[in-house]
Amino acid sequence: MAAPTLFRRLVLWQALGSFALLFVFSGVFYVERNRTIARLTAQRWAPALRAAAGWGEGVAQAPPAVAVRISAQRPDDAIPSNSWAPRIATLRSTLREGGVPAGEVVFTRDVPRAVTWIAVATPDGATRWLGIQDEVVESYAVRRLAVALVLGFAVVSAASWALARRLTRPLEALRRRIESHDARDALPAEAPADGTPTLEISAIETAWLALADRLAHQESERALLLAGVSHDLRSPLARIRMAAELLPETDGVAARRASIVRNVDVADRLIASFLDYVRASELPLASTVDVVAVARRLREARDEPADVLALEAPARLDVAHTHELLLERLLANLVDNAMRHGKPPVLMRLGIDGDQAVLDVQDHGPGIAPAAQSRLTQAFARGDASRGTPGTGLGLAIVQQIVRRMGGTLGFERVAGLPCVRVRLPLH
Repeated sequence: MAAPTLFRRLVLWQALGSFALLFVFSGVFYVERNRTIARLTAQRWAPALRAAAGWGEGVAQAPPAVAVRISAQRPDDAIPSNSWAPRIATLRSTLREGGVPAGEVVFTRDVPRAVTWIAVATPDGATRWLGIQDEVVESYAVRRLAVALVLGFAVVSAASWALARRLTRPLEALRRRIESHDARDALPAEAPADGTPTLEISAIETAWLALADRLAHQESERALLLAGVSHDLRSPLARIRMAAELLPETDGVAARRASIVRNVDVADRLIASFLDYVRASELPLASTVDVVAVARRLREARDEPADVLALEAPARLDVAHTHELLLERLLANLVDNAMRHGKPPVLMRLGIDGDQAVLDVQDHGPGIAPAAQSRLTQAFARGDASRGTPGTGLGLAIVQQIVRRMGGTLGFERVAGLPCVRVRLPLH
């Protein structure tokens, strides 16, 4: 499972934190609202309840503000209330302050409003149940508060999303630039960024540019050294080969001459691989190339029968921002690898998957063990099974270098039970 991005974390924590604040604020507001309404309601009910309970006899009073029902017994269909609820506790305490000795509070369903029943002690020590068809608090307040809480959470989430997007957009732009950048390619000094970069992001970008510049300089020196050494080695090798071919045709010399020529050819191929490795990092990626035409030329150049090397491809498949020689070397190395370390028949299969070109080279060999796949894409790495097979250990390393420069991916898969090396390159 992929780790959550910084953007998702920011949105999540901001939304959760804001929701928690909204929930606490709504809870406090709801409790204080109920207490206030219960206090005002009790003050309005107190004169009528006092008179109905007989506590105001002999005292001139104003007409009651509410009508009071009187019952000697607790209603049979009474719904008990929570005595610890803020509105009930406030109602009872305020009534007692107003001269009404209120006890238990229950409710009964009625139309159009529920009836609130209060057990009130009378002056003679009895208990009367006094009912008022008036709610202590509005019955739909909780529902409206829940709707307001949901709407508030939605607004906060949208605001969090916008804020997190604005904060992380420069980071995302910088990440894309770093992923697409190759230390061997020039990076613009002023590259556009999505959003306004902060001081910290600008510092990161400056440090990255400095690091990229150092890497590019080191890579350039390394490539120059490798190319110079490879080029200088070819001259003495050519002289050795020429001297070997000028040896006399005698029985004792012929075998030795053949051995010298064979070893010179191996060294020459190794030097050619070095030069391919350098070219993979130096050739400009400024062309749009038909990879199908490159694959056809490779198949014709190898002159293999169809049951040994086959090609499945559309009529045309253009890949932008590449170089024809690099695509040719990529396919040639994959086919050489399949022929040498795999088992014929080998199939080159080209196609399109969304906005990517897919280049498959499939053979009938055992394939590469998953544990060795990442190691074999490094320079001069060779598998245990290929120790006795001639080679330089640069084939897959060159492929990986070309693929990385083109912004693609190199993977090892199994298709229909057969090993397959799959390269994905962006079309545009």
